[in-house]
Amino acid sequence: MQYLAHAFNDNTIRFVLRYPGRLEEEILARAVQAVVSSVDVLHASFVAGHTTAYWRVNAQYAQADYFTALETEQPTDAAVTAALAGIAPDSKTQMHCTLAQSSSEAALAVRISHLCVDGGDGKYLLEKICEAYNLLLRDGHTQALQVKNGSRAAEQMYEHLHSHEVRSLLKNPMTGVKTIYPFADAEAGEKRLVGCRIEREEMQRIRARAKERKATFNDALLAACYQALADREEIGHQQPVSVMSMMDLRRYCPQGESEGLCNMAGSMPTALRDGVPEQFDDTLSLVCAQTKRFKEEPLAGMEGLPLLHGAARTLPLGLLLRVAGRVYANMSVGITNLGNIACAPLQMGGITPEEGLFGGPLKRKPNMQISAASFDGQCILCVVGEYTQRDADMLQETLEKMKKILLDFAEATT
Repeated sequence: MQYLAHAFNDNTIRFVLRYPGRLEEEILARAVQAVVSSVDVLHASFVAGHTTAYWRVNAQYAQADYFTALETEQPTDAAVTAALAGIAPDSKTQMHCTLAQSSSEAALAVRISHLCVDGGDGKYLLEKICEAYNLLLRDGHTQALQVKNGSRAAEQMYEHLHSHEVRSLLKNPMTGVKTIYPFADAEAGEKRLVGCRIEREEMQRIRARAKERKATFNDALLAACYQALADREEIGHQQPVSVMSMMDLRRYCPQGESEGLCNMAGSMPTALRDGVPEQFDDTLSLVCAQTKRFKEEPLAGMEGLPLLHGAARTLPLGLLLRVAGRVYANMSVGITNLGNIACAPLQMGGITPEEGLFGGPLKRKPNMQISAASFDGQCILCVVGEYTQRDADMLQETLEKMKKILLDFAEATT
C-alpha cells in the first residue's frame, strides 16, 4: 500500500544520532547485520509488476547493502547527507546505516523503508541495533537478540472487530479541504533537509503551558503549523486550511502491539474551514476541539483502511497506482510527531547520544510534511524534500515561525 504513493515520496524514514565519542565500526556493522538478518522483510526486495507485487526474501546480500562507514571532520553533516538517500523498494535490504566519525565524535544515519515500518517501529529498530551492539561487546554474539518477525498484515488492527464496526470504517477520511504549500519555484530542486531546533528548556515551558490549556504539545504544534501557514500572504487567514496529522494505530491490535514490523500510521485529518484566527490561542482552541473529538472516537484513524486493504488485494497494480495518485494528491501539508525518545536505550558501549533527529519520507512537490521528534526533550522540526534554495528558505521561515509562535505561547500569561 505504501508503495502506491511512491510518486509523491521516497518511501523512506530516517534518523540521525550524534554521539560524543567514537563507536567501534566492526562491532556496529555486525550489530546492523544481526538485526537485518533476524527479520525476513529487512533482507527482502519489493518486486512490482504490472498486475501485482510481492516481497522476495534474499538469501545473499553484502555488507555494503546495509552498512557504510566513513571518516570525516564533520560527522553530523555527513550523516545528514547520507540520510537524504532513499531505500529503493527493490534493494537487497530495507535498512541501511551509515557511520560517520571524526577523531572525537560519531554520527549515525539510519534509513529504513517505509514499506516496512513507520516511525514507531523505526524507533524500535534503533533500540535493537544498539542492543545488538552492546550484546556483541558483552558476549561476543547476539544470540539473545529478539526482534519481532510476525504477521505484518494491517488486518490485525481490525480483524477482531464486529462486522458493523468494520462497516463503520468504510468511509473517506479526507476533510475535503486541500491546502497547497506556496513553494517559491515550480521545479523539483535538490534533496534537502531543512531543520529547526527547540531546546529542552524551551520544550519544558511549551509543554507546561499547553498542559495549563488542557492541550498536548502535539495540539500546540499543530496549531502553530496552522498559524505559520496562515501568516504567509499566499495563504492568509481568510481561506479554509487543512493539515493532516498522523497517529499510531497499534493501540487497536489485540495486545496493543503489532506482531511484526509494520507501517501502522493512520491519518488524523483536521481543517479550519472558516480560516485561521489571527490569535494563536483561538487557533489552539479550535484545534483542540477537533483532536479531542477525534480521539474520543473508538476507532479513530482507521477510517477507509478496510477499503484500501481490500482494493490492494483485488485490483491490478496499474489501476491501484492511478487511484492512489488521485487520493494522495488530495493530501498536501502534513505533520507527524514521534514524541519524546529516551536516549538511554540508544547508548552504545557506554556512549549515549547527545542529540538526534527524525525525518519522514522525502516529499515531492506539491507535498510537504513536517516531522518532529524529541530526544531527551530536545525537539527538532524538519522537512525533507526535493526543493530549490528559495523553497528551502521559505520552509526555514515556516519552521522558525512555528518555533517563535510556540515560544511566545509559552511565555504568555493566563
